[in-house]
Amino acid sequence: MSHSNSLRSIVARSVAHAVQTGRRTAFVLALASAPLVARAGPALVAAPAAGADDAIVLPAPKDFAAAIAAVEAATGTEGEVIETEAGIKIPLSAGRAFALEPHVASRLLAGSHGPFRKAGIYLFRYERAYGLPGEKDRIGLMPTSDPDLVIRRMGTSGHRHGVTTEQIIQWLHALERDEAFELLEIGSDFVAGRFEREPKDPVALAHRAAKFAPDLVSGHSDPTAGLADLIGRKRTLFLIWD
Repeated sequence: MSHSNSLRSIVARSVAHAVQTGRRTAFVLALASAPLVARAGPALVAAPAAGADDAIVLPAPKDFAAAIAAVEAATGTEGEVIETEAGIKIPLSAGRAFALEPHVASRLLAGSHGPFRKAGIYLFRYERAYGLPGEKDRIGLMPTSDPDLVIRRMGTSGHRHGVTTEQIIQWLHALERDEAFELLEIGSDFVAGRFEREPKDPVALAHRAAKFAPDLVSGHSDPTAGLADLIGRKRTLFLIWD
């Protein structure tokens, strides 16, 4: 078992315990105080959000090199090659990775994703530390404003369910025609983000998401209740394939 999978197993066991003791909804909602969602096997958890006062707001960079330099200066972390959990390595000319403390990663996304994207640079999270001490999140930078390109470069897919990268992109396009959102996290087998406003029908959207990404709700007797709440009150979008 890989180190990343070991982390997922630990968190998944914690979520499973909450389910068995009837405390799943409270457990998930307590962790999901932010729209940035993390993967833990078939269950999902989220790190606390950075408030507006805590956000790391960097000015819009003039180019990719300036974006890299700004993140390095703000975080004290040198950019590295992006390597996905599926083993894809992205050339330095097409991306940079930064291993950051989770709270720093959340603050950076909260304050700088928007200005960077407007400048043609996509700032996103592609791996999470799952709340374990000593582990770090992975933040990526790519010289594009197009989330479709980021998804393709990351190879996001759901192999076990036969869900391809292009199917994920098309599903997101269809969703965006109904509900505007911003993708803040793009990994090998998940995407996550935030709706611009509370969706009109969170329950219907929960069923829609669960149908396309069944690992979101597998093993739960009332599979979409907590998910609908997260979509509605928390304005959280996430899809995951185990």
